[in-house]
Amino acid sequence: MSTAGTDVAEPVGHDRLADRVALESLFRSYRRDLTRYFLRRHATMEEAADLVQEVYCRLAARPGIATLQFQKAFLFRTADNLLKDRRRQIKTRHTFDHIPLEPEALSSTEASQEQQICGQQELALLRTAILEMAPRCRQVFLLHRLDNMSYPEIARHCAISVSMVEKHISRALAICRARLRGEPPTLQDR
Repeated sequence: MSTAGTDVAEPVGHDRLADRVALESLFRSYRRDLTRYFLRRHATMEEAADLVQEVYCRLAARPGIATLQFQKAFLFRTADNLLKDRRRQIKTRHTFDHIPLEPEALSSTEASQEQQICGQQELALLRTAILEMAPRCRQVFLLHRLDNMSYPEIARHCAISVSMVEKHISRALAICRARLRGEPPTLQDR
């Protein structure tokens, strides 16, 4: 008779409960020794823990553990076979030749085509909005945004009050926001 999902034949009189008890006892007794065994063979602590778990899984899948005469020897033979399998796997896959890709290495600092097109469209809308502004409003806005002049510097340069500079900047920003939202120019904007 075979177990569900496997092709392993169960021995006559097989007792799953006895196997589970034997396996748990085996691992309580030899888990530390098995971990040291892997650590001595250049595994990290995390790798050793994974390997111990893999040995446990391999033995759990094998019926008849309770009836084995040399359980400790079988345990360490399984561990040795597991190491051989891992070495063979590493060798055939050239694991150490691969360079791991970090998510940051895959991301680009360049904008996507869609982002570039959207940016160009917004820039065109802003140019149109600036051209629609009244001449003094446009001058004040450009002095502030392009020449990085402060409000008092703009007031002195244009011979207007600081509060008038604030009004021009406020009106210019409202015009820019309206154009970016797709609203048509109003008579106030000129």
